[in-house]
Amino acid sequence: MTPTSAAVSSRGGKSLAEQIAQQRRNEEFRGDFGLPSSEELLSVIETATFTVPGTATMYRGRLYLSTSFVCYMSPNHRGCRITLPLAAVRRIERANSVDSYGLQCYELTITVWHQMSIAFRVPSTSNECNGWCDSLRGQLKSMVEEQQFAKTHHTALARYTLKAFCKTCASEHLLAQSDSAASGDVYADCLGKTFGFPGDPTTQKEKPKTKYWIKYMREYGRNLTVIRRAEFDRLIRVGLPNCLRGEIWELSSGAMHLRFQNRGVYEKHVNDYLDHPGPCAEEIEKDLNRSLPEYAGYQAPEGIDALRRVLNAYSLRDAELGYCQAMNIVASTMLIFMTEEQVFWTLSVMCDRMVPGYYSPSMYGASLDQSIFQSLVEETMPSLARSFKRHDIQLSIACLPWFLTLFVNSMPLVYALRVLDCFFLEGPKILFQIGLAILKINGGALLEAADDGTFMYILKEYYGTLGDSAYPDSKNARARQVTRFHELLYVAYSDFPRITHARIEELRRSHQLRIVHSVEEFSKRTFLRNVIDASGFTKEQLSLLYDRYYSVLFYSRSHQRDGATGLTKSESDEKILLDVIGFARFMYEISSWMRVQIKEAKERTQSHRNVDMADIRNAAVAQANGEKAKGDDITKEVKASLGNPGWFITSLFRYTSRIVPPKSRVSLYDVDSELDMPVSASASADLGSPESADAKSTLSPDGRS
Repeated sequence: MTPTSAAVSSRGGKSLAEQIAQQRRNEEFRGDFGLPSSEELLSVIETATFTVPGTATMYRGRLYLSTSFVCYMSPNHRGCRITLPLAAVRRIERANSVDSYGLQCYELTITVWHQMSIAFRVPSTSNECNGWCDSLRGQLKSMVEEQQFAKTHHTALARYTLKAFCKTCASEHLLAQSDSAASGDVYADCLGKTFGFPGDPTTQKEKPKTKYWIKYMREYGRNLTVIRRAEFDRLIRVGLPNCLRGEIWELSSGAMHLRFQNRGVYEKHVNDYLDHPGPCAEEIEKDLNRSLPEYAGYQAPEGIDALRRVLNAYSLRDAELGYCQAMNIVASTMLIFMTEEQVFWTLSVMCDRMVPGYYSPSMYGASLDQSIFQSLVEETMPSLARSFKRHDIQLSIACLPWFLTLFVNSMPLVYALRVLDCFFLEGPKILFQIGLAILKINGGALLEAADDGTFMYILKEYYGTLGDSAYPDSKNARARQVTRFHELLYVAYSDFPRITHARIEELRRSHQLRIVHSVEEFSKRTFLRNVIDASGFTKEQLSLLYDRYYSVLFYSRSHQRDGATGLTKSESDEKILLDVIGFARFMYEISSWMRVQIKEAKERTQSHRNVDMADIRNAAVAQANGEKAKGDDITKEVKASLGNPGWFITSLFRYTSRIVPPKSRVSLYDVDSELDMPVSASASADLGSPESADAKSTLSPDGRS
């Protein structure tokens, strides 16, 4: 195979570079529109003019087509964004037209489920339009065939028709019963409907906010077909009404599309949990009664049961992540405004895309963002950062809960909900902006703080005054109505506009290696500190053995082939295992006799290239089977200790210091490919092992042969 042909993939004949570029475009596209990870970008019209229905307002942007969505975005900050599922398309027409400059163009008119027509004008000289329309026609045809198959065979896909799905959205009921919206008839099946919502409806101006949203949705669509203009973002920032908060959270984060595409998945995970509780069930049970205990819904069985189902279902969906403390705080807050299924998918989007790594066992994501926040404080408020360093004040003591619980455990709940409104709209950057604004507003008092206790006390006092007037002595009545929370939001947006999503991603990449290294070092220190029986090894030797062991694990996982499992992970207890080839690599790294044996085996293999290797392998397998029947101390000890890496590293070598090197095992492997790995400089050092090939022993705890 020539280098050129090797670089070209069988998938569509694309080169590796083209595939990587396409993957990057898909990731950027999904991130811009909050789409599921299964979406792939099919076609793009670079220049498309969108006219807002019922107005003369026009936007110029790009028109995208993916496997399940038609999307549009204008680049300017006051633009608009459309994310339209193909399932919501009822009709599409293309006609010749003339744009505002008198130039010939195509007009693409899409009629959606809610009987709203969305029109795009594309230059007729562009060849992109024909390809885009052909791709759209093919995707719609495939979707119709899939839906017909689902209806005919009664599959789970037919569970949610678009009509049935829209019935789960509060906006449909709100528009149908707008006259009774204030009475609470339109709320979804959430805990707030039964136990009430936090705060005073009059103080929070629920009725005026609801009227504004009704007007907006009548003009620009709702739920799956909404057109997101600048006014959409502005209505969210001023605070959502309780009747729509859950739906807008789900829509803004992209979880609504994920729920629509995964029908019945939540119920399946709940049933699996009821039949066979997962490994996190006991840990979840401990935290249920500690989730927003001040809210009445979590003092009743209904709230506790709902939270239990959501957390256990999510732990089964993402078995690797499972469950982590603080996840219950966020989920319990969302359950006040959302159904269980909505919370399940919103939690999935949050953990997978918005705040990745926050709720992992090592919490590396939260540690990473803490490091970024510390650097931003040093950049924007250097005098405050120097004061913290001079008095040895740990910023993470107060700031880590901000990020883990999204301010729910820090601020009064009614204000934390406003932060969540902005969080689901704009992503994690708002957490940094709010945190920096809190430090800046309280900067004068914090400069006087001399210890962690004073630091925490100042912030606690500030949280208690968020509802107070920021200008109580002003003669202007409207100015007196501005609260300290309004001031906080204003400072966050106006004083820190450079904290953007792109910059946060850039900072995450630059800080990632250092944080991952520190997390790994912490795990290593914790492991070595908990070793009960070191078998005479020094700390330096144990540290070296730990590094060799996990480097071999990584190498084995990266070079699995022919279905062999170089690294396995038990779903029940998550114990890390090495296979026999991995064990041979490990011994090659730390023992002199193993390196000598492999060197001799390679020489023998090189001198017998023309010999039938199948006969040699069969003979070696037969010999190995004979040894197994007699009982091999190494095999027994490996099998007995595979489940415990610590015991594997320490106790096993007491056997290897007294037995003959297993020469017969070396011939079982293709030493050129399976065991040929470079010896690191530290591994080549003699850790007390003899260099002679005839040696009868290897590394011993006291360094003797």
